[in-house]
This record gives sequence, C-alpha cells and structure tokens, in this order.
Amino acid sequence: MQQPPKFMPDKELSKVGGSLWLYIIMQLTLSFLFSFVAMPLIMYSLYYDYSAINACIEMLISFISGIILLWFMSNSFKRSIKELKFTFKPKETVDTLAMMYFLNYAIGIIGALLSKFGLPDTSPDFSLNGSVLFNTFTFISVVILAPIFEELIFRGMILNTLTKYNKMFAIIVTSLLFGLLHLNITQAIPAFFMSLVLCYMYVQTDSILVTILAHAGNNFLALMSAYSNNILITVLVLALVIYGLITVILKSKEVNAFIKEEKTSENWYARFFKRIPNLLYLIFTILWIIISLFINMF
Repeated sequence: MQQPPKFMPDKELSKVGGSLWLYIIMQLTLSFLFSFVAMPLIMYSLYYDYSAINACIEMLISFISGIILLWFMSNSFKRSIKELKFTFKPKETVDTLAMMYFLNYAIGIIGALLSKFGLPDTSPDFSLNGSVLFNTFTFISVVILAPIFEELIFRGMILNTLTKYNKMFAIIVTSLLFGLLHLNITQAIPAFFMSLVLCYMYVQTDSILVTILAHAGNNFLALMSAYSNNILITVLVLALVIYGLITVILKSKEVNAFIKEEKTSENWYARFFKRIPNLLYLIFTILWIIISLFINMF
C-alpha cells in the first residue's frame, strides 16, 4: 500500500484549481477579444465564411491558451515538459484507444436512450462537413492541438502532481476536473470515463505519448462519425469497440489489484476540494452544465 506523505502541501493543491481558473478566464477573454477585435479582419480575409471564421478562432484560442497555461503550470509545479517521457508504445496506445472508444460507444448508446426521454444533446458539432478552411481549422484544433495540450496539462501536469499522494485519488480527481472542463453534460460524462482510461494507462506506461496518440485517434474517429455510411470507417469502429471490450475484460483483474493497492485511510478528496480554488471550480462548472442543460431543454 502506498504510504501518504506526512504533510499535505495545500498550496500546491490550490494551484491545480487556480490553473484551471486561469484557463477558463483565458478562454473567455480570448473569445471576447477575437470576437470584437480580430473577427472583422478574419471575416474580410476569408470572404465572410462564418463557419471557417469560428473554427479559426477556436484554433487560435486553443493554441494561445494552451501555451500560456503550460508555461504557468510548469512554473507553479516546478515541472518541465522535458521531464515527461515520450516513449512510443504501439500496443499500449491501441489498447488505450480501443478502451476509450468502447466506453464512448457504450455511453453513446445510453445517451441515445436518454434522448428519448428529452435529454438534449448539448455538445458542439465537430464533424468535418464544412468548407475546406473550416475542415482544416477544425482538424488542427480537435485532432492535433486538443490532444497535445490536454494531455500535457491534465496527465503531464495535474495527474503527475497528484499521484505522489495517492494514484487512485489522482486518477479520479484528474478525470473529474477534465470532464467538467467541457462544460456540457453530453461531453462531460464521456470525457470523465475516457480520462479514467487515459490516466490509468499513463500511470501504467509512464509515457505521455501513449495518451496523446490515443486521444488524437479518438478525436479523429469522432470527426469521422459524420461519414458513418463509409464501410471502412464502420468496420474500423466495430473492430475497435470489440477489441476495447476484450481489453477491458482482460485488464479487469489488473485494475482491481491496482485499486486495492491504492486504498488509503486518508480522505484526499475532501482535502483537495476544501481548497477554495478547487471548490469554486467544481461549483462553477457544475452550475454551468446544469444551466446549459435547462436552456437547451426549454
């Protein structure tokens, strides 16, 4: 059983929530600036292709906020990206992608059933069904920038910071923070469960490249969902779902052993969310999700 440290560095834990607040503030600020300052210029240069404009803005916001946040977190947690391992492990990468996609597929079925009872789909449409510029900007944002920055931030920085206290605590809290950051119910729930897989596989493989590539593959397949009538994509998705189910079953004993090993008498969750920045982040994101859900319902 992992022995907890004698003293809890509460300031370090507060920096987790503080970093995510910085990310949210940057997203809102950059959205405002681009909307009211840069948009007229972008509109002129792109001949009023509104979908491409929005996709370009999202790409720029993702890049700028990701760079700033990584710089801030590196200094806050005294951890350099250079310390992370980028070992290429193809089997573990495929295993991670397959398990993520199996969970995504299963949750999608549940979501479809719930939609029959009036639960609205609040997630944005990222399918590649627009102009060439729109598709290009969306692909860069969703398949390249998002996996790189989100993995470096959540697995590389936050998870690595929390694992020294308790790995199970670190995996669940990191996944909760990651899911809530999506700010809508139809993305938050799948993101939470997929993050559990990403966090666990990162802890097991000690390679950030495994989770980046698996995350990118998952997002790429999500973009391709608009072309579900393509036989190759359909076969690939079904193969991944079946392989993912088999992998989950095969790893169940390993996961159970991991959970037992990480049991601790310390209530790390209470100590984490007693920190004001972390608690406010939890309340803010949950309220945002609930309000957006009611707005879409009515």
